[in-house]
Amino acid sequence: MKRLRLPTTARIALLSILLALLTNFALLAFIRVATQDDAMATMRQRVASDADVLRDTAISGNRPALARAMLDAVHDDPHAFTGLVDPTGRVVVGNITRDQLPARLAAVTFRSADVRRLPRSDTVSVGYTIRPLPSGDWIVSGRQFDPHLELQDTLERSLLLALLLSIGMGVVSGGLIARYVGSRVETIARVVDEVGAGHLTLRAAVGESGDAFDQLSSRINTMLDRLTLLMGELRMLTDTLAHDLRSPVGRLRARIERALTVTDEGQRDQLLGGVLAEADNLTRMLTTVLEIGRSEAQTARSQFAELDPAALIAELGEMYEPLADEKGMALLVDAAPLRLVAAHRQLLAQALSNLIDNALSYGAGGDVTLSAHDAGGNVRLTVADSGPGIATCDMPEARRRFGRLDTSRGKPGAGLGLSLAEAVAHLHGGRLELADNAPGLRATLILPR
Repeated sequence: MKRLRLPTTARIALLSILLALLTNFALLAFIRVATQDDAMATMRQRVASDADVLRDTAISGNRPALARAMLDAVHDDPHAFTGLVDPTGRVVVGNITRDQLPARLAAVTFRSADVRRLPRSDTVSVGYTIRPLPSGDWIVSGRQFDPHLELQDTLERSLLLALLLSIGMGVVSGGLIARYVGSRVETIARVVDEVGAGHLTLRAAVGESGDAFDQLSSRINTMLDRLTLLMGELRMLTDTLAHDLRSPVGRLRARIERALTVTDEGQRDQLLGGVLAEADNLTRMLTTVLEIGRSEAQTARSQFAELDPAALIAELGEMYEPLADEKGMALLVDAAPLRLVAAHRQLLAQALSNLIDNALSYGAGGDVTLSAHDAGGNVRLTVADSGPGIATCDMPEARRRFGRLDTSRGKPGAGLGLSLAEAVAHLHGGRLELADNAPGLRATLILPR
């Protein structure tokens, strides 16, 4: 059997009604308890006061005066419940009967009971006290509850009316709240539908109140901005990849055609070696593009493991030292042992290798420094060279995929090194920082712990 699920707006309306009901029920219960306790305290006090007066009169030894006081109390107050009982249990004076009292008389501080009153024979609730006298007699003094509880009854009726009104107000307020919530959600959903239909420039309206709906709209706009950026990068990547692959594919085809036509084996071997080199360049280019895509898609986070970033820097320095010697450059390593961090070792090593390759290629024969340090809760992995560096205005172009500056046109490469480093930094929740090394470029991967 399929369970019925209410819409969210209906649930919000029902919740408003329920809260209104619970509030009034709590108020009703509080007033009922408070008024009942107050009425009971008033009853105890008055009954005790009447009993004290009668007992003082009896102790003075004036039994006729006591009898007159009881008769006057019964005559003046129809709600009085009083009498004098002798040691044998006979009611001497008053408006009570023996069957209205306990079978065995004993001192009672205060007791409530339902008794039948004469002559109407109706049952009423009374509160009374029983006091012994030195003569062996018993004084019974009490009153009906009804006059003291009239206020409580009136309050209860008023609160019940307020409860019915609260139900109506809850329905109205719940409907208004549900309508408001539904309209805000519908506005946001309409924008999402329009974007899904291809209108990528639309954005959800963000008010000045900063409420939950404004925050939701802001986050959706941020997501749409990111989506638009990624789609733009995808189009640019497709166009640029097709453009940049045209030249190596053309060179590859030309070398293959020449290798097929030449008869000299030495020349053919040289051409085939060039074919392999071009094929390797294409493979590296496509592999780098795939690694950038994996990093930006965050699919490699499942392969994170603990590693020492200083040990990784030292290992790369040892690996690249022979290449630096061949170029007549000094490769310096400044990496004290650090606490372990969670990272993708292969991608992080590839990103740092790209930065080292760039430093060795454009370092103009100067020193290249590799360093790893803790700073402000982050790990900073830096590759610094002393070459011409990159002008501040050219840094966005250098970060772009397949971006090639004029100074690098004559050197091999696809312009993907900094793009990969930035994507790997993003995978780790960090960023790539490019700064002037005065002279040269200082590229830093900043990874949060």
